[in-house]
Amino acid sequence: MNNDVRKSHRNRRKYYKRSNREYQSAKDSNTKVSNSEIEQTENGFVQLQGMDSKNIPEIVRSTYEKAFLEFDTEEKRKRIRSCERQIGQLERRIARKKHQENHQILADMKDLHKRAAAIGYTVAVYDQSLRKKFSHALMMLMKLDIRFLQKMASGAVPEDIAEMEKTAELLRVKSLYEIYKEDYMQYLVGRRIEELMGAEPEKQYPEARGMKRHFILHIGPTNSGKTYQALQRLRQAYRGIYLGPLRLLALEVYDRMMASGIPCSMITGEETIRTPGSFVQASTIEILDIREVYDIAVIDEAQMMADENRGSFWTRAILGIRAEEIHICCSGTAEDLLIRMIKRCGDTYDIVRHERNTKLEFIPERYDMNKDVQPGDALIAFSKKNVLAIAATLEKKGIKASVIYGNLPPQTRQEQVRLFTEGINQVVVATDAIGMGINLPIRRIVFMNTVKFDGTDKRRLRAEEIRQIAGRAGRYGYYDVGYVQSALDMEYVGKKLEEPFYPLKKARIGFPEVLLDIDMELDEIIEAWEKTKNLPMYDKISMAESVKKYRYLRHYRRKLSYMDDRKFVLSLITCPFDVKDREVLKLWLRYCENPQQQRDCPMLPSDFSLEGLESYYKQLDLYTQFSGRMNWVIDREEVAANREWAQHEIGELLKEDKEQFEKRCRGCGKPLPWDYPYPVCDHCHRTGRGREK
Repeated sequence: MNNDVRKSHRNRRKYYKRSNREYQSAKDSNTKVSNSEIEQTENGFVQLQGMDSKNIPEIVRSTYEKAFLEFDTEEKRKRIRSCERQIGQLERRIARKKHQENHQILADMKDLHKRAAAIGYTVAVYDQSLRKKFSHALMMLMKLDIRFLQKMASGAVPEDIAEMEKTAELLRVKSLYEIYKEDYMQYLVGRRIEELMGAEPEKQYPEARGMKRHFILHIGPTNSGKTYQALQRLRQAYRGIYLGPLRLLALEVYDRMMASGIPCSMITGEETIRTPGSFVQASTIEILDIREVYDIAVIDEAQMMADENRGSFWTRAILGIRAEEIHICCSGTAEDLLIRMIKRCGDTYDIVRHERNTKLEFIPERYDMNKDVQPGDALIAFSKKNVLAIAATLEKKGIKASVIYGNLPPQTRQEQVRLFTEGINQVVVATDAIGMGINLPIRRIVFMNTVKFDGTDKRRLRAEEIRQIAGRAGRYGYYDVGYVQSALDMEYVGKKLEEPFYPLKKARIGFPEVLLDIDMELDEIIEAWEKTKNLPMYDKISMAESVKKYRYLRHYRRKLSYMDDRKFVLSLITCPFDVKDREVLKLWLRYCENPQQQRDCPMLPSDFSLEGLESYYKQLDLYTQFSGRMNWVIDREEVAANREWAQHEIGELLKEDKEQFEKRCRGCGKPLPWDYPYPVCDHCHRTGRGREK
C-alpha cells in the first residue's frame, strides 16, 4: 500500500471519529438535561429550576396523591422491579419535556402517567420507604401537567378538572390536558344537560297538571278482556281516542267502531282515514297530540312504557294526555309503577282487575312437528325465514298454514287471520308479533325455539315474553282451555311460565328538545344525554338508531343547507323506518337531500319477490310519513291504490304453494329442515360444493 493511500485512510478514520464525537454530542444535548436546567439536591433528587410547589392548589395535589398513591387492595397490578432506579428514570423523562415541542410532549404523556401509576402502586403496596422519593417525582409530573394544560388550553382551570369525580382514576392513564379535552368538556355538557332537565318529567306537562284527571287501570293477563271493557266505555265518548302499539290494533278498533255505527277516524304514521263527524280516533301511540283535549282516552299495552326503543311514547301519553277519564290496559308488572306515576301527577285512580276467561295449561312433553300438528295450533318461531320455512314444510305435508310476522302489511295480516279464523287454514305460524293484541282462536301455542335476535344479540326469551305469547292460547267462545308446549327447551318454557312477576322499576323518557341549544354536534348532544344519570322512576330510550341516521346525513353536510336547524334535523332522524332495508334507506337519504321538494309516490317495484314487495310497501310507508312531516301535498288515492296492490301481491304469494319458501341447500338444492343452521347440506359441505355461490 503506497503512502498516499495510507494517508487517505488515516484522514478518513479521523473524519469518522470526529463525526461520531459530534453526533454523540448532539445526541447527548437532546437526551440529557444540562446542569443549568436541573440541579442535584442533597437527597439526590432531580428538580426543575423555577418551579414552586407551593403554587400547586391543594385539590390538585390531593387528586394526584389519590391517583398514584391510593389503590384498592383488591386491584391487581404488576410489581415494578428496581423501583428506586425507575423513579429516577421517571424524573429524568419528565425533566426532558421542558424543551420538547408540544407534539413530542403529548405523544409521551400517556406512557408517563401509566409508568407513574405502576411505580406508585409498587410504592404504596410493597415499598413505603420510597414514598418520599416518589412524591417528588409526582410533584414534577403535576407541574408538567399544569404547565402543559395552561399552554395548550389557556382557559382551563386545573382545580375544576381535579374536582371532577373520576379525574383521579383517569390520571393513571392520561394527562390533565387529555382529561380536559376528552372527558372534562363532556362532563360540563352533562352538568348542563342535568340543569336543563332539572324539572321532573311530570312538570313538563303543565296543561295536564292543571286538569283533574281520573285513571281506570285495567290490570290483567293476556286474553282477559281488559281492552274489550275499556273500548266499551270509549264507545260513549263525545271526543275520545284509542292509543295502541300497532297499526293493526288501531285498524281493528277503527273497524269495530265503524261496524257498530260510531264514526271513527284512524291516524297512524303510515296512513290516515278521516271520517266526517267522527267521535273517536284510533291511533298508534306515537301520533298523540298532547295539545288536544279528550273526554275519554284508552292507552293499550301500557307495560311497554319500559321498552328501550318506544317506551317514552307511553310515558308521554300517561303524563301528558289531556283527558278527564283515562283507561290504561296493562299487565300486572306495570301496576306499581303506574300508581306511583299517577300519584306524582296528583291524579286519582281506580283499579279493575281482570282474570283469564279460559284456563292455561303447560304440556311438558316435547312437541314433534312430524306427528303432533293439530288444527288450532300456533307455531312460534322468531324470524321471518323460519316462519316461512315451517309453513312450507307443513303445506308439503298437506297442512295449510297462515303466516304472521312483523313486515306483513296490515291488510295482508288481516287476510291471514281470516283464513285461520274461518278454518280454511288449519294452523298459524308466527313470530312473537302474535303476542301483541291479535285475537285468534288458538288452541295451543307451540314454541319452536326459545332464542330470538333482539337487534343486538341472540338471547333466550324472558319470562314476560313467554307469558305474553303463551297467553294467546285458549279463546273464550272457542276453547275453554289453552295449551302451551315446546319443540325444545321444555323445562325452560315451563319454568318461565311459573316464574313470579317482577314489577317494572322504571318507565322510559325521550330525548328533550330543550337540549338542542347546546353548542355541539347533534349526535354528541344525544350521546352526552344518554350518559347522564337517570332520574328516579325513569330511564332513557335508546337513540342509537337516530345517531346512526344523523351520521348518514353528516356525510352530506356541504349539500344540506338545514343542518344547523337541529329541531328540523331531529324530526328527520327520528322518522321511523327499517334502516336495514337498503332501498328504504336510499329513499330516505334522497328525500333528505331536499326535504321541502315535493316528491311523487314511489314507482312500482321491478322486484316482485316477497322481499321486493315488502320493501316497496315500506317505501310507501316512508313516503306517507315523510310527506306528513314536510307537509307535502300528495295524491292519497294513488298511494292507497299502490298500497292495496302491494298487499294483494304479497297475499297472493302467501296463498300460493309455499314450497318456494322451503329451506334448500344452495349447493345441490336438496330440501333442508326448517331449523337447519347452515346454507349447505353435510354432503356439499364435505365436497366443497356451494361455497362459491
